[in-house]
Amino acid sequence: MILIKNGCAHDQASAEHPFLETFLASNDASSVRLSPEVDLHKLAPHLARLNTIEIEFSGFADGRGFSIARQLRSQFQYKGELIASGPLIPDQYSFALQCGFDAVKIDPLTFEQQSESEWRAALDDFQLSYQKGYGAVNGPAQNIFAARAAKRAIALPDKYKGLSAEAALERALQVDFKGEIALASSMGIDSAVLLHMISRIDKNTPILFLETGKHFSETLVYRDWLVKTLGLTNFQNVTLDVTELAQTDPDGALNQTDKDACCDLRKVRPLEAHIHKYKARITGRKRYQTPDRANIEILETDKGQTKLNPLAYWRAKDVTGYMHKHGLPPHPLLAFGFKSVGCEPCTTKVGEGEDPRAGRWRSSDKTECGIHFIDGKWVQTNQPPSIFGDYI
Repeated sequence: MILIKNGCAHDQASAEHPFLETFLASNDASSVRLSPEVDLHKLAPHLARLNTIEIEFSGFADGRGFSIARQLRSQFQYKGELIASGPLIPDQYSFALQCGFDAVKIDPLTFEQQSESEWRAALDDFQLSYQKGYGAVNGPAQNIFAARAAKRAIALPDKYKGLSAEAALERALQVDFKGEIALASSMGIDSAVLLHMISRIDKNTPILFLETGKHFSETLVYRDWLVKTLGLTNFQNVTLDVTELAQTDPDGALNQTDKDACCDLRKVRPLEAHIHKYKARITGRKRYQTPDRANIEILETDKGQTKLNPLAYWRAKDVTGYMHKHGLPPHPLLAFGFKSVGCEPCTTKVGEGEDPRAGRWRSSDKTECGIHFIDGKWVQTNQPPSIFGDYI
């Protein structure tokens, strides 16, 4: 059997607690198994010698077990372990704890259909009390529908405030945007950080790489090494529209006359054709990188799509420390003075004391390629939380 305790799953030897009739006929049993029809007054004189009580649920819609647990805790002052067994679902876990249960025991076959992360997430899903229960004695009385409505009223971005990068990624990948989120990676100087974190959570997360046709050869080698070494199983090489490329930049020199048009052709439009298949995208942007990024939050929206910036509050030394800790090699060009790497024609080395992105589009006022713009211009992200209303 699987025991769900403190939000985590534990393999449990199938402990057979005796039913009430067998328990009452014994003088030394310290555990008992109760059916939903139990008369607790028969058990009351024997509670002092009990360490464990298992309460059966005939189905997830049978609420009698919650009432039995509540009675045992409040009316009969039972202090031992209470275990709920039967076909309960993760949504009911928080309510079980509020009624006095310590754990939920479920069949392994059922658990295979309900991941451990779903049971852990259930602890966050319902912060209000279903009833004034053992776990929240002074909590407000709420029915399940009111609790769900109150939970939805909490803005999604607020749930990510204060989370570590790993926790933010895990929540997004396994709870809020499961199966609906992708990482657009440049395979740049510190791209290995997010790729490594993702590989530890879900190796099948879609990874989109823009093949602009203008990358350094070192970038392509680095890309292939990271994908293979980290075991990423859903890597997607986003290529350009050959017909559009031939019409707009036939000689490949557009970057010399109109850098914005070149980025739009080789980055913005190809990514737009793919990224909006997903409800959310992951970026590697950080506040320290440019003034334009100084106010980004861990979660924000752009053109109706949610953006997750797990590293928003990281500093350069945090990136370096993570890569050293996990033995991740940086982009090969870092050793040659490239602190930010984009396309080869528009990227130069960075001098001592210069901003890390000073080598991008050198001698121009351009600081972003455009994939993080809204309607062609940069929009600061310190807007009120109401902009997230449609995505809660």
